[in-house]
Amino acid sequence: MKNKIFVIFIVLFGISFAYANTPVPNYAKYYKISDNLNITFKQLNDQEQKQLSKEDKKLYKKLAKNEKYTAKGKLEKADSYLPNHIPNMLRLMEFYNSKEEYTRALEYANRILETDKWNMVPKPSLDYKFGVLYSRLGDYLTSNNYLIPYTKYKNPVYDVSLFQIGQNYFYMQDYKNAAAYVLKVPANSPYFVPSQEILYTSYTILKNSAGAYKAAAALIKYDSSNPNNYMRLAYTTTNPDEKLINYYKAKTLYYAGNSPAMVARVNELIAPLEQNKINRAYAKITGYCKKPDWTKIKKRNQDLLKDDVRYWDNRQDEFFETANDCIKRYSGNNLTACFTDLNSSQMELDRDLAQENARRLEAKQREEQNQLLIQQNALINEQNRLRYYQWYSPRYYDYYFGRYPYYW
Repeated sequence: MKNKIFVIFIVLFGISFAYANTPVPNYAKYYKISDNLNITFKQLNDQEQKQLSKEDKKLYKKLAKNEKYTAKGKLEKADSYLPNHIPNMLRLMEFYNSKEEYTRALEYANRILETDKWNMVPKPSLDYKFGVLYSRLGDYLTSNNYLIPYTKYKNPVYDVSLFQIGQNYFYMQDYKNAAAYVLKVPANSPYFVPSQEILYTSYTILKNSAGAYKAAAALIKYDSSNPNNYMRLAYTTTNPDEKLINYYKAKTLYYAGNSPAMVARVNELIAPLEQNKINRAYAKITGYCKKPDWTKIKKRNQDLLKDDVRYWDNRQDEFFETANDCIKRYSGNNLTACFTDLNSSQMELDRDLAQENARRLEAKQREEQNQLLIQQNALINEQNRLRYYQWYSPRYYDYYFGRYPYYW
């Protein structure tokens, strides 16, 4: 028994010793692989190449030819030319990853792991790639097994590992763990904004309103040009004034980004909040006037210019701007008069809208008739062309004009 244990010990020791003393291949001195897996090939000038040994000159010539293949995008040919060449495998792993062929990319990652016994490729960075590839393939548990060890201390993949693990938990619908990991991503990290997006959604699902609000505020601070972030904050806050402020900011950015559908959607969210302010002011009026009601205005005009987002956006803004001005400046009978004027102006706009809608409808009908006429003329011209070629085709011409007359 002791002899067996001794033999096993010797074998294991020999294997570990062999791995620890695996000689670094000569080509490794001509390459530098960074923490983000960028590959730099050491270019030698003529004088430097002359100083190489005969063996190194031969090697460098092969490496230079290999680099020409890769520069031309012939990665598979380079891999065939220099098998088990780690820079080639690394490039192919990244190539297939970029093409979303994750199974192929994983094959090359495993080849690198089997070949690289001296850590030419930084191990944390390679493990991170394994984590990403397994995540892309939907194996989130295996992905996290690769990444979690690197979140226990600061290292080149610390921030991105935190984010990727949180994203994996998010995909697994484990929102509590997802939030726990992305919450650790520091504000100076390039992964902070996407981490806050996961944090916001996780807290929203977990009904943690305070946490979701804080995440939305952070997103606005660090990504202020994204209208979705203002929508998030508006959704999270319970303050109607703060909701309106953020909805209006979001709408401005949606306009700038040419997103009319979102402009229309935001206006639907703004309208009831603004209307509530009118309702509260109207409830205090003792005199009689018809309550300005944007919902009724839209309903009675629902079939007029319904696809003209800009018209309805401008009209809604002007309506509520005027109503808010009335509320701010007047009370009692003066407010009654102001609301009455607002209603009258809306009736005039309704008449103008009906006329404009009729004018556009008539113009559209004329355009459709013109297009139909153009198509009919094109059809007639095509029929005439076919008749012409039929009449003057050789077969047709010979039949009618090529025969001798009967009196010949």
